[in-house]
Amino acid sequence: MKSPLILLAFLSGAAFAAPVITDRITPEEIAQRQKASPVAALQQAAAGKDAAVARPGEESLIAQSDILADGHNWTLVPKGAVLHVPQALANRVGAKPLGRLLAWTDFLTVNRGWLFTEEITFDQAAGKTPIPPSRTEFWKKNGKVIVAVHLGGPISVKSEAPATTPVAVTP
Repeated sequence: MKSPLILLAFLSGAAFAAPVITDRITPEEIAQRQKASPVAALQQAAAGKDAAVARPGEESLIAQSDILADGHNWTLVPKGAVLHVPQALANRVGAKPLGRLLAWTDFLTVNRGWLFTEEITFDQAAGKTPIPPSRTEFWKKNGKVIVAVHLGGPISVKSEAPATTPVAVTP
């Protein structure tokens, strides 16, 4: 009975022990240590230069994206992700962003009636492997806007046509 109590007293004694007293650090020593740190060197270098990042004027998220809209909601997909647009739905691609911005998955869920996704591989997106002609024939019969996705997220597809050519609209 005494041995567990002695062991408990010994182990709990460390909890009540006073902290180790060290010499106080003066403000001068703190400043000296901060000057020696690599982070301080980066801060000093940045303070001497203009911290603004130069960007070309044409670079923006909207400029690099296609807008899909249903009249109440809208979303962004990368340029080149829209593979097929039927004539009846041409007004929903490249529309003005009116209403509420939705994440891709939310927008797709709300607009399943006129949107369809085509799961593609990285090689197909890079233009190394062609998309089978049977798929493009299916898109024409489907009557929906087709968006290329990889693992559920929209992805650009490199095409043989120049980048300035608009998305093909079929009757």
